[in-house]
Amino acid sequence: MRWLVILLILVAPIYGAIPKPICSASNFSEIAYSYHDPQERKEKIEQWINQYGEYCSKEQLLIIYNGLASSLGTSDTIRIRTKIELLYERVK
Repeated sequence: MRWLVILLILVAPIYGAIPKPICSASNFSEIAYSYHDPQERKEKIEQWINQYGEYCSKEQLLIIYNGLASSLGTSDTIRIRTKIELLYERVK
């Protein structure tokens, strides 16, 4: 019985672990191309950056940044660019 309690104590943190969000440049593009309304597209992209941006590598951020004009069109703002630049500077 005591071994069962010890096993449950050891396994419980693993079972309840929350997976780390994954940054995907293709997911960024998918969202950008999925919304026709520029305001809605801008809001969805800002949500994506806030949720996944900190998990991106330098390479992924560079790919995203270089494709902003074509993927966002009129939704491309200085605010979005600045957020991505700040994330790029923070990544080691």
